[in-house]
Amino acid sequence: MSTAPGSKRHTDLPPTPDFDVYEITARIESGEPVQGGRVLRLTWSDGHVSNLHAVWLRDNASDAANLNLETREARTDVTAIASDIQITSAEVDDAGALVVTWSVGGPASRFHPGWLRHHDYTNDHRAADPAEIAPILWDAVTMREPPTFDGSDILENDETLGDWLRAIVVYGIARLTGVTNEDGMVARVTERIGPVRTTNFGRVFNVMVKSGPGSNAYTALPLTPHTDLPTREYQPGLQFLHCLEASSEDGHARYVDGYKLCERIRVHDPLAFESLTTTLWPTSNRAVDTDYRWRAPVIHLDRNGRVDEVRATPFLRAPLDVPFDQVEEAYRALRLFFEMATDVKQQMKFAYRQGDLVGMDNRRVLHGRDAYDPSRENRWLQGCYSEREELLSRLRILERNKLHRQSQSKSE
Repeated sequence: MSTAPGSKRHTDLPPTPDFDVYEITARIESGEPVQGGRVLRLTWSDGHVSNLHAVWLRDNASDAANLNLETREARTDVTAIASDIQITSAEVDDAGALVVTWSVGGPASRFHPGWLRHHDYTNDHRAADPAEIAPILWDAVTMREPPTFDGSDILENDETLGDWLRAIVVYGIARLTGVTNEDGMVARVTERIGPVRTTNFGRVFNVMVKSGPGSNAYTALPLTPHTDLPTREYQPGLQFLHCLEASSEDGHARYVDGYKLCERIRVHDPLAFESLTTTLWPTSNRAVDTDYRWRAPVIHLDRNGRVDEVRATPFLRAPLDVPFDQVEEAYRALRLFFEMATDVKQQMKFAYRQGDLVGMDNRRVLHGRDAYDPSRENRWLQGCYSEREELLSRLRILERNKLHRQSQSKSE
């Protein structure tokens, strides 16, 4: 392998623009500037060909002039890149790094081959994200119990933590058993993922019968399956419930996969689906000392038309205020939604046991419960909220740490 003119013969790979570990699955055989140097064509040892733009390479260069190596954040903005930047040469050094010489903009830049291959956007390829996991939709027929893991050492065991979190991404719900029966433990477990989100119900809330309850959740009434806090602009992405005391006879939990429910409505009643994705239903918390309100559709679609958020809480509806000719269809669609949400074929039903800790995607899974008699049995759940993005960040860090350990093991 040759060395770029005027450069040193490096034996160590350069840093990457992030803190991740990149396996080298193929070597760079050659680099050829094409299209007047505006594009670099790389040929790899496995026959793969990458075509990378000069402006993209310069923007992602990890040299000290471009990147703060302590924070791995850019030192400059895109205006620092010459609009006519070109690649004058590209070589591979002794370490296997790509060395690129620029027409303008400073000395040559070195690129880690594993990083380049991972981020190669040729042919619409996207860099793999360990937190990007496809959901699996379910109902009471296909999933009768949540995916369940031993949570007795969840505060120390990263492997169990990762398995539990991946299950929440896939199914929208997953359960830990045997979690230490301590006041506030739900927050300690949640902090293994990321920050706890404080709301008007506090940092941690107690789901039990209270005088002057402030919410139907703090009564013994049955609760229709619902999502929490649709009254917020940014509805919490995650909710965690830890069972400290359980009723063995009544108060069974009921969970519904909102994604599955929405897809059933899309197929069987397209007009209702259209209403649920477009009607701005108002919600209000109706509390004595706080006044949160928001308008949003029951079903939100991403740019590809897939359901990515459900907001449905029957006891927080505020007076509907849409054009006159939309009112009856809006109510018909909402009635259909909750009729299907309360269909036993849609509902996963189970009894909480002391030490159970359930994590759920609050923008996907609806949760409810049966009524119970508080004079006969105690039922105490302790809960808190966090966000989807915290879970995804933690999954990426768990994967990064695993790769670091594997890399260190190979080098020993």
